[in-house]
Amino acid sequence: MTFDEAPHPFRDFAAPRVDGGLLIDPPISEMPDKLASNRLSASHWGIEFLGIAIRQLRIAARNELIQAAFRYTNNYRNTTCAVESFQAETTPIVMAGHQPELFHPGVWFKNFVLSDLGQQTNSLPINLIVDNDLCGATAIRVPSLVDGRLTRLSVPFDQPVSQSVPFEQRWIVDREVFRSFDKRVCKTLTGVVEQPAIKQLWPYAQEAADRCASIGCSLSQARHAFEAELGLQTLELPMSVVCRSLSFSNFVLQLCLDPSRWHESYNESLYTYRAAHGIRSHAHPVPALSCEGEWYEMPMWIYGDDDPRRRAAWVRLAGSSIEISDRAERSVKVDISRGGEYASQQLASAASPSFKLRPRALLTTMYARLILSDLFLHGIGGAKYDQLGDRIIQRFFNIAPPDYGVLSATVLLPAALDREPRRSTVSIDRSIRALQFAPESFASVASLPQSLIQQKETLLNNIPERGHRSDWHQQITAVNQQMRGFLDDVAVDLEAQRVLAQVAEKEAQVLASREHPFPVFPIEKMLSTFRRFLNSAP
Repeated sequence: MTFDEAPHPFRDFAAPRVDGGLLIDPPISEMPDKLASNRLSASHWGIEFLGIAIRQLRIAARNELIQAAFRYTNNYRNTTCAVESFQAETTPIVMAGHQPELFHPGVWFKNFVLSDLGQQTNSLPINLIVDNDLCGATAIRVPSLVDGRLTRLSVPFDQPVSQSVPFEQRWIVDREVFRSFDKRVCKTLTGVVEQPAIKQLWPYAQEAADRCASIGCSLSQARHAFEAELGLQTLELPMSVVCRSLSFSNFVLQLCLDPSRWHESYNESLYTYRAAHGIRSHAHPVPALSCEGEWYEMPMWIYGDDDPRRRAAWVRLAGSSIEISDRAERSVKVDISRGGEYASQQLASAASPSFKLRPRALLTTMYARLILSDLFLHGIGGAKYDQLGDRIIQRFFNIAPPDYGVLSATVLLPAALDREPRRSTVSIDRSIRALQFAPESFASVASLPQSLIQQKETLLNNIPERGHRSDWHQQITAVNQQMRGFLDDVAVDLEAQRVLAQVAEKEAQVLASREHPFPVFPIEKMLSTFRRFLNSAP
């Protein structure tokens, strides 16, 4: 049985909902074995990339990765050991990755596990900054007390722009808004959180903004410098730097060399995934790749400094050359007749401010898992979608994909404020309905004529047969309406209770959300929770 024929059950991963909830799959205690197993499996892969064995490509790519990650990280924080201590051929690499955002604590937890796992396994822990993804909102939602009520307010760290562009292309527009972000967040949090992590984080962000002036760089370098203060020992590297390497060019060209089979593997895997999950949308989890004549769409983007809008990358074969183009204004031809090394150098040399070739999500993690690392740590979203990546790997490369870890944690805001409603809106709505259909149930809190209560009781004890209830129903309705006339004060009170319950439930939802960005939390709460996770994790 070949791997593309093997059954592949898809798994579901659910975020823990309670404060202190944890998802670690496999257990941390098993991750060193998974790492070793992945390394052993990779040693038996018989894949070649433009004539270069994957073993050699992995060594070359890791040499590039290690050198670049140390060089990049040393720009803004000191590393605890020398780059010479790590050998690409023998040093295991554990890896995670995320967009350079102010994400919630459950995502941040991955970085703590990454650092801890690196120490446990004598591996090099590297976090990929996915700066080729679009930079969305330039504001965060911050819990705040407004007129004594808990709500969420939007606090910007930069002015919005008219068009979303990749993080690596998104420069800070308003430095004053960026500079004052921490003070505005702290003011918004008054009465909710008194010592948020933003106080310690943001000086690093301002230093980073002076160095690089981009949002993605400033946010990721600030977080990573802050992590050094907290004792985490990891390296980081933007995906935009990885994409300029010879090894990445070699990997991409191998896919482009057989675009028809790549399309078949990619799209058939996607259709299988959609069928298994009952997905009808043509855009979820990713769109299928298109083919137009001799052009094949690839899961990559092309853009440049002069126009940072991402356009789909297309490829076509023309004799001994591969052309990669956005079919608009950017195009590169690579001669493959002189061998893989020469072709890779051509494509890598074409990287410039006007030609940026970047992978989409599935290809990003595929390269990270197959070439760069021995164990990749996913969050819940990445783990779900990368099961599709597994299927593509099986079909196209005919190998068993390497295992990955899945991590998430739930940390809630300190429950210093009691915002739970005394009664739920559901309970109050039942009472409001009872005013109309069972007003006698309020006899203990209001003065209802005993004669009306007895009249309804008599009617209920003498229900006619089906088909003869019209008069009886009219009598019941009339009695209910008469009793309802004595309950106006109760109705007013219930409506007032409902308004208060709605407010309290909304406030409780604010406190119960796991999506608040980590800078709004007290750092000690997050650290104590993470330490408990790491100390108690199976």
